[in-house]
Amino acid sequence: KKLKKNKMFPKHNNIINFFISLPLLFILNPVFVLIFFLSSFLIDADHYLYYVFEKKNFSLKKAYRWFVIRDSKWRKLSTQERRKHAYSVVIFHGLELIFVLLLLSKIYYPLFFIALGFFMHLVEDAIEEVPLGTIERKLFFTYSVYVYFTKTKFK
Repeated sequence: KKLKKNKMFPKHNNIINFFISLPLLFILNPVFVLIFFLSSFLIDADHYLYYVFEKKNFSLKKAYRWFVIRDSKWRKLSTQERRKHAYSVVIFHGLELIFVLLLLSKIYYPLFFIALGFFMHLVEDAIEEVPLGTIERKLFFTYSVYVYFTKTKFK
């Protein structure tokens, strides 16, 4: 079974979440809508942080290309092969952080919209990850750390 090319790179998340944000402008404070919109794609900053940690390079352009090439290779592997490897640790992707943000939003309300943006992004990632058989690595930060330290690193 051949998997389709990844269609959820940042520009696609931005477009989807822009259209989700538009109707929210009619019922919520525009600042909260902006927080939701920005957090729904700025969550991906953790991919860049992972690149900097792994490659010791700060080039955003090189980081993007590196992930595009890795993703292409990753998708060519069978589900069984993907499960033998650790892909990356992405510190902002995980239900654990969303839960913490929701708890803290009781103290500082705008954090609720960051949690909502992060959650929306995870839903979009899940749509991409389920066919790959590796959804756990994006839903649970603790699982991605476990896999990172116990599986072969994916190059």
